[in-house]
Amino acid sequence: MQDRDHSHICSTPDAPVPYSLPHEQSSAPPLELMDGATEDEGEDSGDYGNKGLPPPADQLPEGEHSDSIPPQTEWSILAISDHVAREALVQYIANKCCYRIAPAKHMVVQKLTPLNTFRYCLQSFIETRETFPISEPYNGGFVDSSDVAPAPAPWAIVVDVPPLFMDCKMHIPVPHTNSVQDCPNCQGHGKNQCHLCSGSGQRICTACNGTGWQDSSICLFCSGSGKRRCSACHGGGWQNCIRCSGKGLLLYHSELTITWKNSVAEYVVDKNFGFPIYHLQEVTGKEIFSDENQVVYPIVNFPEPTIDRGSESCIAQHQMQFASNSRILRQKQTIELIPLTKVEYEWRGKVYSFYVFGNENKVYTEDYPAKCCCSVM
Repeated sequence: MQDRDHSHICSTPDAPVPYSLPHEQSSAPPLELMDGATEDEGEDSGDYGNKGLPPPADQLPEGEHSDSIPPQTEWSILAISDHVAREALVQYIANKCCYRIAPAKHMVVQKLTPLNTFRYCLQSFIETRETFPISEPYNGGFVDSSDVAPAPAPWAIVVDVPPLFMDCKMHIPVPHTNSVQDCPNCQGHGKNQCHLCSGSGQRICTACNGTGWQDSSICLFCSGSGKRRCSACHGGGWQNCIRCSGKGLLLYHSELTITWKNSVAEYVVDKNFGFPIYHLQEVTGKEIFSDENQVVYPIVNFPEPTIDRGSESCIAQHQMQFASNSRILRQKQTIELIPLTKVEYEWRGKVYSFYVFGNENKVYTEDYPAKCCCSVM
């Protein structure tokens, strides 16, 4: 099982999405719909710096779950043809500088074995809320503090939710959290001792290295003193505090950061046919099942039993990962049937093999007969 994050550009938000907890389980389509597939195919108010705030109990998912599965009529993927296998290998070899193309063009295909497999994918669109202290120089004026009104709890602030299953982040100042405090960098003085001259207002003359002399003559740059006025503080020994812009006061407020993230967990059925299944991350398959709701429940009674266990594991993983400090707004689970064919062929009296996989007809091979030793698989 793998866990991945998919990032997208955040666009104009949609209306807030309600969410609820199902009480029924998702089920797979009936077994008879699989008739065409072979066995092998198959974030409290006013506080600063609170990260990962847990949502209130009344905002956790609860309610009904709709189990609506569109009918599927054809789930089988036949083995590819000799021509498709040859073209896939030729294309693969063409992108390998140290491979000779002759075997790919002139091989004798002996056997095509369909080893199609299944991939389960769970997408959880989650929302996380955190608060951070933000400050700026205080130039006077109204202070929207808690004396004006109580500050709202972080999860009580209503915002529009961005498009589903797209990563996005929003920063919102929390009302009634303002306060005025002395700047900690200058202790409210508005000035700091110049760090270049240590408050003396003078620095060693670089022309004479502080000696006051240049080539047996008095240094013209420092008039023989060996020191020059500090250019950073103009000889005053102090500089305006950068953080408060010399005001000595800072206006603090709490900023709410809302993060929406689409988290993805996958499970691929490994039938131990000698093909490294991690390569399937590179390709797409034929979607044969889709279930989207506020939350989803594990698949049951799928013709490939390990998919049931894989979906249960992925859903449990997301529940443990996000339940304490986030809320799940929407979930979607899909199952893909991924084409995978083992091709056995003869070249110069020896038998070799390669795999063609995915809708993209990508190739994996370990024993291609015409490659030099410098090649890297």
